[in-house]
Amino acid sequence: MTNDISSIFDKDFSGESAVRRRDIMPLALRIYAWVFMVSSIYSLLGNCFRYIRYPDVFKLNEFSLTVIFSIATAVLLPLIRFLPNLLILLEKKYAILLSLVAVAISILVGCYSSYISMAHGMVGYVVVATNIFWLLVDIPYLMILLRIRKDWEKGMGRPQGI
Repeated sequence: MTNDISSIFDKDFSGESAVRRRDIMPLALRIYAWVFMVSSIYSLLGNCFRYIRYPDVFKLNEFSLTVIFSIATAVLLPLIRFLPNLLILLEKKYAILLSLVAVAISILVGCYSSYISMAHGMVGYVVVATNIFWLLVDIPYLMILLRIRKDWEKGMGRPQGI
């Protein structure tokens, strides 16, 4: 007589319960994640290049709250967009929640930036048009995130062995 006691360390046990969040991830979400990651890297590198190339315009030699806020925003906003999308592709549990927060921050910053640009006249219309474009890109992304959030956090994808 053999003792067949199942353990949580058996292959069968882990095969039945393991699910891939990638299975519930629509193709559009993968595309959005890659687009936001690439655009974040491009934005970060562009901001760094601008600060290095034109230090007198940004008054980097002065110590003021405006300069510190400008540099922090130029570095943090692309990172805020990059990290949650990377976590989505890595299938982390709270990636969708972090992405929702990042989209909300992005929309708020875009609206504020548009308001400030419109208040300063003609030059701001390019900034406003760019912010409207990114707002139109963010809205479908936000809808996708809201639609799969509960299933993502529960890990309700298709089991791996099937």
